[in-house]
Amino acid sequence: MTTATKDRLAAELRKAADASGVHAPTYRALADRAETGEFDDYADVHVCGPTALYQELMRAGLKTFAGRVANGEFDASFEESEAWARSQTDPQMVAVMEAMGIAPDRSRDQ
Repeated sequence: MTTATKDRLAAELRKAADASGVHAPTYRALADRAETGEFDDYADVHVCGPTALYQELMRAGLKTFAGRVANGEFDASFEESEAWARSQTDPQMVAVMEAMGIAPDRSRDQ
């Protein structure tokens, strides 16, 4: 499996911190939060984790990194999306995913 999105995001925020000087504390604080999964697409902390991160970055004036977020660089991977979809047990949620054609591929389920 690939590196979890939250780990990639935290690593990139830490790299930005190392290169940023005055904004380093902000980047590091966001990296610490990213490590918890707070900004993940499927986290329960925000309605949309990437949007919440984008807004925080913009408020801090970190437009370049915010642009990376807006461009989808840190969106959940297909594997993460599948794992989330497979974790859903609410019959209504499953029915909605099936109706939309986004239910997980269960062809290899045992």
